[in-house]
Amino acid sequence: MAVELKDIINFMEESFPPEYAADYDNVGLLAGRRDKTVEKALLCLDCDRLVVDEAVREGAQLIISHHPVIFDGMKSVTDAGPDGETLLTAIENGVSIYCAHTNLDSCPGGLTDYLCGRLGLEPLEPIEGNDGRICRPRGELKLLELCARIKTELELDRVSTTAQMNRPVKRVAVCNGSGGSLAAAARAKGADVYVTGDVKYHQQREFYLAPDFEYIEVGHYDSEKIVTELLFDRLKERFGSSLEAVISKENCPPMTEVG
Repeated sequence: MAVELKDIINFMEESFPPEYAADYDNVGLLAGRRDKTVEKALLCLDCDRLVVDEAVREGAQLIISHHPVIFDGMKSVTDAGPDGETLLTAIENGVSIYCAHTNLDSCPGGLTDYLCGRLGLEPLEPIEGNDGRICRPRGELKLLELCARIKTELELDRVSTTAQMNRPVKRVAVCNGSGGSLAAAARAKGADVYVTGDVKYHQQREFYLAPDFEYIEVGHYDSEKIVTELLFDRLKERFGSSLEAVISKENCPPMTEVG
């Protein structure tokens, strides 16, 4: 069984409309021909040479990635740098690359809403524009319990927090990835807790000193890695056995903890 790439693209753009993407972003088909057929798709957060090599080994004709391999303006595609090498290897081996990034984050039913659901939070409204979510807990919730949920759902040993652990949670702001730019809006909308991937150090200090605002830092990679599970479920629901979707085993966080 196989699916035409253009049908996968149409489905992705119906599910995660490109108009939700930020102006600076680069989403859509980044390499490949729309009229090719796809039997297997490899799903990842980041597309690099290791992931492309994995796609070739697995016999995947398509990589669907969250972060775009072409982001800042590229003026050439050569083996002189890692992104060019990644693209060259993909093209030479007939592997197409499709990216859904900030549109997948912010659209209704996208990654931010998916993360909120996994944490037992009910989204009420965006933090700002279409980005992030202001949520309420489903039932009574304390900060200690919210931290425990995050660790369980994202398979983490720990999270970092400024939190008073027995404090009840009434209104939670959530932003997967890097959420520093939404912090002020989250506070203005009455959030007492902010959950995001990462912010700048001076913001961590600000949150630490704030009497009415707590912060839980998950890590950028860990706050977004479940995008592959979301994509797997959506593709399986839409295409069934016509398309084999597999989650990358090579895609990993760029930083490793050393004991």
